[in-house]
Amino acid sequence: MPCIHVPHRWCAVVVACTAALACACEPIADPQDYDREPAPIFKRSTLVTPVAVSAPARLKVVAWNIKYGAGRIPFWFDCWGDRSQMSRAEVDANMAKLYAAIGELDPDVLIAEEIEVNSRRSAYFDMVKGILENTNLNYATFASTWNSKYIASEGVGRIHLGNAIFSKHKITKAERIRQVDRTDQDALTSMFYLKRALGRAEIEIKTGTKVAIWAVHSEAYDNDGTKKKQIEHIDELLKKEPLPFMVGGDFNELPPIAVRKHGFMDEREKAVCSADFAQPPYTPEIMQRFYDNYVAAIALDRYGKSELEQKRFFTHSVLGPDEVNDKGEKGFWNRTLDYLFASKGTSWVIGSTDVAQQKGQKIGGDNGIGPVLTTDPVRLSDHAPVVGTWEVP
Repeated sequence: MPCIHVPHRWCAVVVACTAALACACEPIADPQDYDREPAPIFKRSTLVTPVAVSAPARLKVVAWNIKYGAGRIPFWFDCWGDRSQMSRAEVDANMAKLYAAIGELDPDVLIAEEIEVNSRRSAYFDMVKGILENTNLNYATFASTWNSKYIASEGVGRIHLGNAIFSKHKITKAERIRQVDRTDQDALTSMFYLKRALGRAEIEIKTGTKVAIWAVHSEAYDNDGTKKKQIEHIDELLKKEPLPFMVGGDFNELPPIAVRKHGFMDEREKAVCSADFAQPPYTPEIMQRFYDNYVAAIALDRYGKSELEQKRFFTHSVLGPDEVNDKGEKGFWNRTLDYLFASKGTSWVIGSTDVAQQKGQKIGGDNGIGPVLTTDPVRLSDHAPVVGTWEVP
């Protein structure tokens, strides 16, 4: 899900922003007026030598929306709580748990959404640096999607958020690619709203061999078809990708055969964030193109036909297991929004692909290759990690 989805509450921004814009030497909100541009590349202070890649090349990949290091703190962004910022101690504790989970999954490539580098709500914590220095990942690139010096609504303040790609192997080129903006917002809200972008990294997995990694975080609460346009745009770009590639992240859309499309257990009868907020309808048919054109880590025939079967691969829930909904039901994963897809001609190692949902789970199922999780992803974010070992000839 996105980081904010109740734009009409931003009316409190008007006075503060108007005054700031009148006297500021630079925009209070980054207009992000680019189409495709280089993105910064970061390196761990002390590199960890990765295991040499053989032929065929195998890379363990994880895609994870980490909810700006907030764990299961009920934020007003979720329409369940009233928090708008965390203490440094809370962020440190939540990030330490994320580092442990990343270490346990031990990816060669991590695609992470809702990464923050200088936001008041996450105590100005640099999550790119934090993950680099506290895991075995050596390189990273960051594609900024929301960079505002001040958001007055709910005391949010300074915010800088985006998508990141981390790698054990050297990132030789990185880009961020702008996606179309929503058209169903007033001009002021649009100015301060996040600007969706894709991250792309070229990774040299061995001398003379490169692959491309794409990071996705599509729109969720539009009523004008923006998400559909963004997903179509991603497909168009991937069709032009010259390198073997893997794309992953939070598409904010259900699989084409999803049984439940509305009435999820974590939807409130009356949302805290707004008296009239309603989840726009999902349009899962737009995801079919990815199953047709690329190689899914979790194929539709494995996903199942009943809601009970599909539950095993759900990746999102606003509510965690220590919270209850209006009916007193404990929270748990209740829909799939996150994916991994690879280019045709590549494959996923059997028994390696899964959704890391909870402590005690064996990755890949009974016949999977593990590990058996000792960390507990359901308490670490409102999204679960999607994992798989990608094989490139």
